[in-house]
Amino acid sequence: MAFYYRSTRSAAVAPRARGAAKPSAAVSAALEALRGPFVVADLETTGLSTASCEILEFAAVRVAPGGVAQQEYAQVVRTRAAVPPFITRLTGISQAEVDRQGVPVAQAFSAFLDFVEDLPVFFHNASFDRRFLGAAALQTGLPFANATHCTLALARRAWPELPSHKLDVLARHVGACEPTHRALADVRTTVAVALAAGARLRVPG
Repeated sequence: MAFYYRSTRSAAVAPRARGAAKPSAAVSAALEALRGPFVVADLETTGLSTASCEILEFAAVRVAPGGVAQQEYAQVVRTRAAVPPFITRLTGISQAEVDRQGVPVAQAFSAFLDFVEDLPVFFHNASFDRRFLGAAALQTGLPFANATHCTLALARRAWPELPSHKLDVLARHVGACEPTHRALADVRTTVAVALAAGARLRVPG
């Protein structure tokens, strides 16, 4: 979700620094998952709190071994409460779009689960998205049990010299189109970041 903070073209990546510390278990697991297939996903929400806010949009991209994006999923949710004006300004998702194209959260979440199947799922700032998916699971009775990985953690490891690891900063760094706060556009950017970080961190051979 862009609160923390189109192309999958990645920039040339520098070799891993000699003598760098061994990656953490979480980073090592993420690097292994990047060998594919995997999914990159993002949620837009109506705010930051799972107690008072809702998922507004799901999006995901399935990536094959070798880093080729194969399929995309995106769906606006018909929220119970009105879309806050500041969220419309941030994301461009209007109440009219929700009324016209939105589906109940159970339907959108079920389709999202069908799309990701049992593949590992990457999010940028994954703890945020996991909280909202956990709330959706409790609300709908549909469990989300996939292994999840965080591209924010990968980016911090890959480019510690950057002053920020927000998605827009990383997009400029790797040569991807900048995120727009729409879930699918942000997912496409995150795919590029994930692949570039993986290429930088992966030990040859």
